[in-house]
Amino acid sequence: MAHSGWEQADEVFCPVFHSIGWLVSQDDETVKIANTLDYDDFTDEGKTQVPIPYGITAFPKGCVVSITSITA
Repeated sequence: MAHSGWEQADEVFCPVFHSIGWLVSQDDETVKIANTLDYDDFTDEGKTQVPIPYGITAFPKGCVVSITSITA
């Protein structure tokens, strides 16, 4: 978190936020989620039977408070 103003240290806090996406991968250092799954991947003209994740966001594992799985 960076501030470009004249805030003092006791006025700057790290936010807690929620991100929604498809879990792409996680290891000891990083959690990656995608905001889009493409079932007709344009790079191989729909030949892939598995959806391709795009719009990847990577989070440092130490910053992740929890991961909740939601199934349909």
